[in-house]
Amino acid sequence: MKKILYLVCLFISFQSFAQDSTKTSLRPYISIGTSIGNVNPSNPGTDNFSKASYPSIEGGIMGKNVSLGLVLGCENFFVTANARKFYELKTAISYPINSCSVYALFGAGAYFEKKFNNFIEYGAGFSYMPEKLGYFVQYSNWAGSNYVSLGATYAF
Repeated sequence: MKKILYLVCLFISFQSFAQDSTKTSLRPYISIGTSIGNVNPSNPGTDNFSKASYPSIEGGIMGKNVSLGLVLGCENFFVTANARKFYELKTAISYPINSCSVYALFGAGAYFEKKFNNFIEYGAGFSYMPEKLGYFVQYSNWAGSNYVSLGATYAF
């Protein structure tokens, strides 16, 4: 069932790009960010900031009001050998307000493990991108946990 959901989301993402690409040109972008989760001292998996924070890098293409990107990241802020790495296909639909935008996002991904351990992400955010360099903050539910993410984006 989850694989079907992934395929549906991927199809919707590509349909959005197909419709938008006739109105505007597509631009590649790259983003770096950190998702900060809830630190829970009684949970050994998230008992400090490092374990509850996920650094990532994202590359993709953006149109007028839509973007599609591939995210690569790690489940530990200070990347260690035993930290799980992940990948995610993420799409966002935005509403511009001058140099700012509000956006809704949806992503589907999995961890680089022998066992297929997948997740979905959904949420909303705010970005400021006056020229090629911009900044963002977003709130999302990722793999059943809530995160606040901060980052920077560069559009080519």
